[in-house]
Amino acid sequence: MHHGSDSGARDRRFKLKIRHVILAALVAMLAAAILYIGIVSTGANRRLEALRAAGQPTTLAELTMLNKLPMGMENAAPVYQRAFAAFVPPQDPNLPCVGKMGKTPERGAVLPEETMQAIADCLAANAPCLALLHEAAGIATCRYDYDYAKGFPDYSRLRSCARLLMLAAISDASRGDADGAIARFKDGLGLADSLAKEPFLIAHLVRLACAHVAVTGLERALSATAFTDRQLQDLDEALAATAGKFDLAQVLATERCIMIESVRDPSLTGMGGGPTRVLTLPGLRSQGLVDILDYMGACVEAAALPPTQRGARFREIDEEMNNLSMLHVTIKMLAPALIRVAELDSRTCAHLDSARTALAIERYRLATGDAPEQLTDLVPKYLGEAPIDPFDGQPIRYRRTEPGYRLWSIMDDGKDNGGKEKDEVGKGEPYDLCFVVVR
Repeated sequence: MHHGSDSGARDRRFKLKIRHVILAALVAMLAAAILYIGIVSTGANRRLEALRAAGQPTTLAELTMLNKLPMGMENAAPVYQRAFAAFVPPQDPNLPCVGKMGKTPERGAVLPEETMQAIADCLAANAPCLALLHEAAGIATCRYDYDYAKGFPDYSRLRSCARLLMLAAISDASRGDADGAIARFKDGLGLADSLAKEPFLIAHLVRLACAHVAVTGLERALSATAFTDRQLQDLDEALAATAGKFDLAQVLATERCIMIESVRDPSLTGMGGGPTRVLTLPGLRSQGLVDILDYMGACVEAAALPPTQRGARFREIDEEMNNLSMLHVTIKMLAPALIRVAELDSRTCAHLDSARTALAIERYRLATGDAPEQLTDLVPKYLGEAPIDPFDGQPIRYRRTEPGYRLWSIMDDGKDNGGKEKDEVGKGEPYDLCFVVVR
């Protein structure tokens, strides 16, 4: 009996020791987790302080103050907003450029009289809108007034106005009104530039789209009418000014601020339910803040690289993020597809360079009576140097055609597809970014 009693006591003592060991292990793990969270949080706070010391915003309040215009400075935004409100959607969904189903006219195409009349009616109905867009484009600064914490404004009317200006430029050119086409084109660039200081990444994407629309309008105008040398120089100066305002690194720096705030307040992500609750866990929140600072810091540095190096670095960053464990769930949920943004930004730069090259070709053609055999013929009188394709570091491609010429960038697939456009290949087949003049 005594032996049984001793055995039972030993078992109880053994189980008690096991419980103590488990409890001690749990306490140690909890202490380690708290220590880790504290270290991570302290490190993140120091990095936030360093960003603030460098003049970079880390809160929406700081971002608001950074973008606030000085008292008394003229602001184009209220004029643009009146223009957006004055926009009259076309009755015909198939109206070129502005109709929901409307396409951009073919280069050099003579539009039917019925279509020209419909365009004239649309432009007449939008005369107040066009006048306001022109007025706003003449104002040097623009800041749209809205609450950053509640998201970005509705850009749909802004995009509609960009297409309206393209239609007006094409219409003026088709009637031989080169001055009118130039004014509409410059107004389109001004509309794109109105988003230059907007903090949201979506604003930059809309700006890229507006610049593309403006350049497309210029392409059609060059195919429709002749311009003087002075007019071509004026257009080139406008393009150069817009190209000089693109700064992807600064765009990503303000996007970093918004992502930091999304860690503090996950409701800003627009996600609801379970995903949002996950982001509020203390450990994930601290780790998420560090990951955002790492990821966005690397992306800001990548954006500042020469265009020919940016793509490869963004792909590396994207792969590094995808290989992170689920401990880094916050950055996996919040990180935007910045590799795609970098590609679109480079496309726009290539499109602007192609447009400026086309203007140089037109000046050469005015002086000599024919397009150049190669782009180096333009240097140095009409171009400082042959433009470089940001996707492979080679000169922008060029080919004379009958009766015009074709410029193209190979884009992000890294392959030269012979200057074929999307509409010239089958669905899913590779194509190039082209600027074509037919005249």
